[in-house]
Amino acid sequence: MKKEKSKVQLFVQGSIFLVISNICIKAINFLLLPLYTKNLTPSMLGVSDSITTFTGILLPLLVLGLDSAYSAFYFDAEDHNRDKKVFGTLGISFFFLGIVPIIMCLFANPLSAVIFKSDRYCLEMIVALIGVALNLWSLPFSLEMRLKNKMFFFGIVSIISSLSMVVLNIVFVTIMKIGELSLILSSTIVGAEHFLLYRFLIKERPKKQWFDVTLLKKMFVFALPLIPSVLMSWVLSLSDRYILLYYHGDTSVGLYGIGARFVTFLNVVINAITTAYTTFAFGSKDDEDANEKYYYIFNVVSVCLLFISFTVALFSKEIVAVMTDDAYYSSYIIVRDMMYGQVLYAMSTIVSYGIIFQKKSVYSLLAVSSGAMINLILNLIFIPQYGLTAAALTTLIGYLVCMAVTYCFSEKLYPCKYGMVRVGITFCATYMLSVITIEMNTFIRIGIWVVVVSFCLIIYRDIAKLIIRFVINYIGKKEI
Repeated sequence: MKKEKSKVQLFVQGSIFLVISNICIKAINFLLLPLYTKNLTPSMLGVSDSITTFTGILLPLLVLGLDSAYSAFYFDAEDHNRDKKVFGTLGISFFFLGIVPIIMCLFANPLSAVIFKSDRYCLEMIVALIGVALNLWSLPFSLEMRLKNKMFFFGIVSIISSLSMVVLNIVFVTIMKIGELSLILSSTIVGAEHFLLYRFLIKERPKKQWFDVTLLKKMFVFALPLIPSVLMSWVLSLSDRYILLYYHGDTSVGLYGIGARFVTFLNVVINAITTAYTTFAFGSKDDEDANEKYYYIFNVVSVCLLFISFTVALFSKEIVAVMTDDAYYSSYIIVRDMMYGQVLYAMSTIVSYGIIFQKKSVYSLLAVSSGAMINLILNLIFIPQYGLTAAALTTLIGYLVCMAVTYCFSEKLYPCKYGMVRVGITFCATYMLSVITIEMNTFIRIGIWVVVVSFCLIIYRDIAKLIIRFVINYIGKKEI
């Protein structure tokens, strides 16, 4: 029993450390948002975000879904060197894949012309493509660190890189004033930093004798359905930027990007949890009480994320007004939908492990494709007329469809009662309240917030008791 419970502690410790290691630096970066918005016009930010959106599809396409295969095959104990073979095989593969974006730099002019109808942003494209190559080369080292549960070192890298990003952004945006290139150049430099830090902290290097062609074929067969999934994920989460760019210009994309930046804190929590959850999920799936563990983790994560999203959504007008220049104020209207969309993304990630356990990645493709197609159709219908608000709402709907389909497939493959009805009702109720009350007096909204939080503490008292008990036992250094 002690061994089983230590898995929960390792998961929670890993998640908490990653959150703490990131939240302080992210907070600094967030508090500097007024500085950024004062020096970058919505148009400049729109150009930067449009290029980032392009690399946002290029990177996962080049990864070929092999990052998911890494974790899926890493824990298959067919032989005692399986972990080394996975690391060596994919480490060498990612090295050669990283050469592709370097070659693409030769075509930066036509790429800029296609996206912006001008080759003015050729330099920005080249810098971004170099960043993609660096991310590919560092990926096997970061995966190795995660799956060996070295969350302390993973957090150290996050702290160093986040701090570097803040400093570089300040220098490039406010001192050197290099406009559209600022944020892209910062990201590429941090990508180089990631690569060097991971190589230093992971003493192993991919070796030729570890390269296994048969294993690579198996992993590729597993990852093959994930390649169109990557495209569908991009359609679901990022394609609306290009539809906005086409119909409403780069200024609209810049405003939308500010809305996206307000989900930073939520993403810190989500990324930390999903990073730590992989090892925990695979390590617990054969335990007798695995379903109970998954149930409680899903509920704790969902409630915490909904609390953050409801709070930010309810007071989005005030937050955006304080944190940005006047030119960006109208972006407050999309913050709510973007926050709740990320909650659905986190929920679907957790429940999707039923699919991953059975290596039925085709179901993941069907789930994300359903959400992406609904999102794309709604985007094409409503964005031309309604712009930003339509883009945010249709993305939320797409995530909702993806979550529902993922849950249905996962339940068939690995039944686990997550308490979805209670969480779903809470999601809908808090979302509708934030819609209805957003234009009300601030003090009225504060009162509504107090009532809603109090009511949630009652209906989720089992979760509240679990958290309190864990904290008490953790502080007392006892096993839960």
